[in-house]
Amino acid sequence: MAETAAQSFQPVVCPHCGKEFEAELLVDPSAPDSRGFKCPHCRLFVPAERAKDPEGA
Repeated sequence: MAETAAQSFQPVVCPHCGKEFEAELLVDPSAPDSRGFKCPHCRLFVPAERAKDPEGA
């Protein structure tokens, strides 16, 4: 069961603070186009299309 939870997290680089973190993709059910991540460092919402892949950064 822990493997399933770990697989839903993906590595992201925050475009605001530039720090790398792992997070689960958040989707607002009332606005399905609003998908992204919550940065644990700067606490800002990172839209999925602005999030950077650490390997590509």
